[in-house]
Amino acid sequence: MKGIDIRPTEGGDLPALSTLYEERFGRPLSIEEWTWKYHQVRSVGAGESRSWVAVASGEVLAHAGALAHAGRWQGGEGPMWQLTDWLAARRSPSLRPPLVELGRQMLADLPREGDAPFLYGFPSERHFRLGARVFGYLALLEVPTLAGALPQVAPTGAVEIERGDVAPWDSEAIWERASVLGVRRSAEFLNWRYHARPERYYRFYAVTAGEKRGLMVFAFAGRQVQAAEIWLSDFESWREPLLAVAADLRAAGIEAWSFWEPRDARVREDLAAVGLEFTRARVFVGCRGRLGGLDPIAAAAGFVVSMGDYDLV
Repeated sequence: MKGIDIRPTEGGDLPALSTLYEERFGRPLSIEEWTWKYHQVRSVGAGESRSWVAVASGEVLAHAGALAHAGRWQGGEGPMWQLTDWLAARRSPSLRPPLVELGRQMLADLPREGDAPFLYGFPSERHFRLGARVFGYLALLEVPTLAGALPQVAPTGAVEIERGDVAPWDSEAIWERASVLGVRRSAEFLNWRYHARPERYYRFYAVTAGEKRGLMVFAFAGRQVQAAEIWLSDFESWREPLLAVAADLRAAGIEAWSFWEPRDARVREDLAAVGLEFTRARVFVGCRGRLGGLDPIAAAAGFVVSMGDYDLV
């Protein structure tokens, strides 16, 4: 594209990128958060990353990012690419939006052989329309949100909880027992995603009842929390684990919580039993397949995303 340089992000781009981020999303992207997301993810072994910009006359006009984490899908295991932080300035020195050419170049070799045969992300409706026209985006699913006040019911003591700021030692084993498709919840991934993230606080809960073990992670936001990770496949009912964690959250001054709708109807009943109700909010998930490859919708069948996969949690 004439007059526009498309390349990997450099350190000198970050102040301008932060300004652009604030202009488009309403909050700046700090240098610390960019470093955590695109550099530290590699250094701690939690995945791969790409962060590219389109620059003209020293001005950052667009950014596109992608993260790859270990995971599994229908018929395979390997890196799974998630698209993140796609944004463009409101004005452009060319007729073609710089984000279009930037995205085409950054995605030219993705997904690679050995990667999941689809990329996924959480685009806004506007970004999805652009992606469908230009990048081959397809609609994967929509996830409803539930929310409510913390229940005031005391737990029975049937389960014990251990809270902390880092992932329990057996996090990956807990995820494995869930037998789901998606990003592998290793301790390295979880500690990078939550413990190492700057400017935000997350709390881990290991839940135990006899030989049963579960894992929950909540993102704190004022007097509310968001359920970033819920892995309770060992438990026939979520009710007692939820009540035990709610009691701990109440003691910390938390008043309300929110969840994504689980696929299991029985679990949805457990959430309703502790006072959670559907809101109007729905999170859209899109995907893009390898050109000439497998059907990405079929390859992603059964793909599980948690609130922690959503970049804003």
